[in-house]
Amino acid sequence: MSGQKKPKVFGGTSLSLESIFYEGYEIKSLKHGNTGLVLYKYPNKLYKWEGCWTSCIESAKTGVEKFLQQTKNKKTFK
Repeated sequence: MSGQKKPKVFGGTSLSLESIFYEGYEIKSLKHGNTGLVLYKYPNKLYKWEGCWTSCIESAKTGVEKFLQQTKNKKTFK
């Protein structure tokens, strides 16, 4: 089968970077292999506090603040 084409692979592998600790919460970061952007993982209220990725550190910090405020409010009601 000499006519078979090999798939092209673009970019490289993503690299884990050092985590950032903000108000006691760990924000994981990585460098994306295809785009080269630095991405930050943070909790998002829209997705029931599951981890989401953003390229803006300020958005990640805001998400952490909202998450910590939500968990603090839950503790006061119990």
